[in-house]
Amino acid sequence: MNKILSVLMAWTVAGLLAPVAAQAQGAAKADFVSGPVMAIGADGVQRPLPKGGEVRSGETVATGEGRAQLNFTDGSVVSLQPKTEFRVDEYSFVEADNASEKGFFSLLKGALRTITGKIGRGKKTAYKMSTVVATIGIRGTEYSARLDNGLTASTIAGEIEVCNNGGCTIVRKGESVFAADSNTKPDYTNIQAGLPPAEPPTDPNLFAGGERTTATGGIPIPTLPSGPGYDVLFAGFDTGLAFSLPPGNGTATFDQAGALSGLTGGTSGAPTTQVESMTDGVIAWGRWAGGTVDAGFGPAPVTNVHYVTGTPTPGAALATLQSIDFQGLGAGKAVYGFMGATSPTAANGAVGGGVNGSLTVQFSPATVTVNTLLNLNIGGGTYSITSGVVSGTFPSFNDAGAVCAACVGGTAQINGNFFGATAQRAGMTYSFTGAGPLGGVTGAATFAR
Repeated sequence: MNKILSVLMAWTVAGLLAPVAAQAQGAAKADFVSGPVMAIGADGVQRPLPKGGEVRSGETVATGEGRAQLNFTDGSVVSLQPKTEFRVDEYSFVEADNASEKGFFSLLKGALRTITGKIGRGKKTAYKMSTVVATIGIRGTEYSARLDNGLTASTIAGEIEVCNNGGCTIVRKGESVFAADSNTKPDYTNIQAGLPPAEPPTDPNLFAGGERTTATGGIPIPTLPSGPGYDVLFAGFDTGLAFSLPPGNGTATFDQAGALSGLTGGTSGAPTTQVESMTDGVIAWGRWAGGTVDAGFGPAPVTNVHYVTGTPTPGAALATLQSIDFQGLGAGKAVYGFMGATSPTAANGAVGGGVNGSLTVQFSPATVTVNTLLNLNIGGGTYSITSGVVSGTFPSFNDAGAVCAACVGGTAQINGNFFGATAQRAGMTYSFTGAGPLGGVTGAATFAR
């Protein structure tokens, strides 16, 4: 973040930066991401939010089962808990322009903890945190807030003011208030907002939410252990390797942030640039934008290669899965909801987003039928891939004849796998052609039962 501030200050001195340009550079950076965290634009288009990714004014961050920590350009920090939706309503900050600074946010659901920055120090009305129950204003502070049948807000340092139609209440250090609805004045309570306990705010290693700085970015990440036993799905056009699953076991190496940093066995690869990486402790997925991959024909440089990796579900598990009524749909039938994806990339360099979809799975005595629906946006177009595949050798499912809606004269292909001891996760890579000047599109997506 210091580098971002330095760049902004340098541009300001040069007279090349206005408040609007500051917004264009992004309001915040995701200094930590764990799990399938998404950034959602005002138009509803979703994109994965990786570590280091930017969050812009007007975007909503949805953590799902994951967590995220956002560092804003004014020095403020926001730690988002699981099942939280947080929107940056309006944000503008230029170091030498206090008059135009603005930090308006909304907690739509879930819980957060924040250490406020420079916005609002001189002009308190420049900062507010809105919820459906009440609005939180600051006086230079650190606080936590949780929406759960009402709003609970707790002050760790400084003080806040919580206001709604019923009135306003000042909340000083160590105090908490609760408002049941938008018409009930916030009242003092002994119940805290329920986030992890805070450490002293003077601790230089403190992260919002009480986490401490670590090599992984502050919040413990459920990383996969490096070693043998992995299957890895790859997708990437410029390698001549549209899809490749290492035969037998692959030995994977993961870095401290949970990203796949190397692979040997059947297919080998090593990135020089990790553009995206996510993990939930069962599977990991991401995108390499540089490095090499060897599919058995010698090392080849890569521009964009998408991957999904994890420990494949044992074949013996199929006998158990076929008799379970997972969701009241009948024996052996389950729906896998969308969990996360890489940003789809095209051969012409375009990068897309808005990925979502689902899998409907029937575990049978000898086979597994997987009906796939995947939607994505790229190059100004919306594409859907549908597939009904039968696994040849559980736990894999592959379809070279998938259907791509909006593709003209093109083909679609998916390569998937079930991961985890009971097939609790599924992941796939995909590619399609016939997308006009894009010249072919690849990506990766993951699903949870």
